[in-house]
Amino acid sequence: MDIQIEAPQHEHQKQLISFYKEKLNKKYAVYDFIKMIEVKVRLEKDAHTTVSLQCKPEKGKMLYASHTHGNENKALMETIRKLNIQIEKYKQVHYHSH
Repeated sequence: MDIQIEAPQHEHQKQLISFYKEKLNKKYAVYDFIKMIEVKVRLEKDAHTTVSLQCKPEKGKMLYASHTHGNENKALMETIRKLNIQIEKYKQVHYHSH
């Protein structure tokens, strides 16, 4: 799975990239219909962080989720939770139909 990360102005680029890649691979490598995930991490003016995830399943429309929080990890976890709901719905529609 290809993971593209965009995090301008983030002070810990190397740690951020390895952390996000590890976390997202653990979470989404089991879904063989997800070939690529795009991550955007944006530091807001109010010291909050917005994390957004976008992926395109093989046979479907783009899935997108984002969340803003004062703690970057909490923003990531909530974004993953939101994206998981969409992925599970996609999986049910495309892989569990008779």
